[in-house]
Amino acid sequence: MTDQKKLRLLLFEECTRNCPGCCNRDWDLQSLPVCRDHSPYQLIMLTGGEPMLHPEIIQAAVADIRSQTNAPIYLYTAQPAELDALMPLLDGVTVTLHAPENIPVFEAFDRTARNLAGKSLRLNVFEEAGTLTCRPEWKVKDHMEWIPNCPLPEGEVLMWYQPLEHSCMLWRDTR
Repeated sequence: MTDQKKLRLLLFEECTRNCPGCCNRDWDLQSLPVCRDHSPYQLIMLTGGEPMLHPEIIQAAVADIRSQTNAPIYLYTAQPAELDALMPLLDGVTVTLHAPENIPVFEAFDRTARNLAGKSLRLNVFEEAGTLTCRPEWKVKDHMEWIPNCPLPEGEVLMWYQPLEHSCMLWRDTR
C-alpha cells in the first residue's frame, strides 16, 4: 500500500480560464506518472484543466475507478452549470469560484440541483468573486488566495488518468 492516501487524478490539461495562479503552471505535468491502479487510495479527486469541458471523460474515469475500488470520488470544477447530471456518479464536489461572473452560475446550479443529498459539498470562493447565497450543506471556504508553487497537501499524489480498457481519443487529443 502506498503512503499516499489521496489521489488527484488529472483528466486533461484543457481549460478555458487563464487563472493567474493556476497550479498547473507550477508543475511539470508531462512528467507525471499515469495511474493504472486506483485501489490503494482512500479518496480520489478528479481534476484538470477544467473537467466539466468533457463530462464524458469524467464518466469514463468514474467507471474505470469503480471497476477497481469503491473509494469516494470527488470532482474539482469551476463550472457547475451542467454538474447535476453527474452528481449521482460522484461522492462529492468542490466548486471554485474565481470571479464575479461565476456567482450567478453557481447560484443557479445550487437552486436547481436535485442530486446533492448525502454528498460532500465544498465551495472555494476567491476574494475577487464576491459574496453569494447557497444551501447550508455547502462547506464554504471564502477569501481564497492563490498559493505560490502550489504544493500538494501531505498524503496526496498527482497522476494522470488514462482509460483502463477502452479507447478515448478525446483524452489523447487534449493531453
